[in-house]
Amino acid sequence: MENVLKSKQVKKIDGFNIFNYLWMILFSLYCLLPICIMVSASFSSDATLAEFGYTLFPKEITFEAYKFVFESGKLLLRSYMNSIIVTGVGTLLNLFFSAMIAFPLSKYDFAYKHWITPLLLVTMLFSPGLVPTYILITQFLQWKDTMWVLIIPQIGTTFNIILLRTFFSDIPREIGESAKIDGCSVFREFLTITLPLSMPALATCSILMALSYWNDWGTPFLYIDQFNTDLYTVQYLMAKLEVQAKTWYENAGLMGNDEKNINSVIMATCIIGTMPIMLVFLYFQKYIVKGMTVGAVKG
Repeated sequence: MENVLKSKQVKKIDGFNIFNYLWMILFSLYCLLPICIMVSASFSSDATLAEFGYTLFPKEITFEAYKFVFESGKLLLRSYMNSIIVTGVGTLLNLFFSAMIAFPLSKYDFAYKHWITPLLLVTMLFSPGLVPTYILITQFLQWKDTMWVLIIPQIGTTFNIILLRTFFSDIPREIGESAKIDGCSVFREFLTITLPLSMPALATCSILMALSYWNDWGTPFLYIDQFNTDLYTVQYLMAKLEVQAKTWYENAGLMGNDEKNINSVIMATCIIGTMPIMLVFLYFQKYIVKGMTVGAVKG
């Protein structure tokens, strides 16, 4: 009898499943290949890259690229600190205000939600354009060359509001009504009941926001002066390094024989800039998958 039960528990692997497994393995390797090549190039010199090309494993391991990046470390360290501040503060503010907007929209008795929701959706379909946004930020708000321009414009993302509103709507309204009977205010219900019950959706939104803030180089490119290095972020530093690598070597007094490592420095900076957020994404990816399926099944 036990053998029969065990045989029933064994999954049958047909040809379609085998094809899916092979395809997913090959596609995963295809996605990992550029990262492996980038890591290999960061441990190679430009002379080796010129002779053997970009390979999966370095022909001759050298740490000169990382040595240069960390020896010019004040700018890199400041950029890391700016990225951490922008990502941390921006994610918390974005999450809080998005949740505050989504909370009343999830209430069945909120009178204006049928008018506000379409207005929010319009912002996903139509953009005001770069020129009006630039004039607003630089002339009216006076945020140019400030930390605020890196944080505030992304607060209240419509996608996150819609995702949180959908999750809040799935919370049984009897819980909130019971809290109101016990004298709970609306804001206290939001803080002590709705938010703790919505951790999967909040985790998903926070990860997406953190990725957006960390990888943003276009905002500092537009609104941060190139000589104002105190407000450089990691991604903006990477973009500047890629374009002006030789100039940076000249300023550091490392021209000559060390010029051969410029491409390796670019690769090393890419590794240093992307690895932290990549590790965070890999650790929290289960919350992203779970949060993306919010509201997919009703019942």
